[in-house]
Amino acid sequence: MVLNILALVLLLFITSFAVYMVFVLGGLPGRVAGQRRHPQADAIRIMGWLGLLTGGIVWAVALVWAYMTPKSAALASPPGNENRLPPVETGA
Repeated sequence: MVLNILALVLLLFITSFAVYMVFVLGGLPGRVAGQRRHPQADAIRIMGWLGLLTGGIVWAVALVWAYMTPKSAALASPPGNENRLPPVETGA
């Protein structure tokens, strides 16, 4: 009887831990993107949660995307230099 109760408690603990890990891992790409102030943080957050439904393939892509710096952000000037940018040529 004691072993049955112990097995049930252990099973409930393992199940609750697995559910907790799904929530932690599902939100990880979005949390990383938010902390890094990624411009597409909302899209990465959604892709991270939808990635769990695809078996983790899309989740891994979302995690890599969260760590990538977009080219537009990498080429942007530092804050405070808005007035020093050269004029944009329109081609007209």
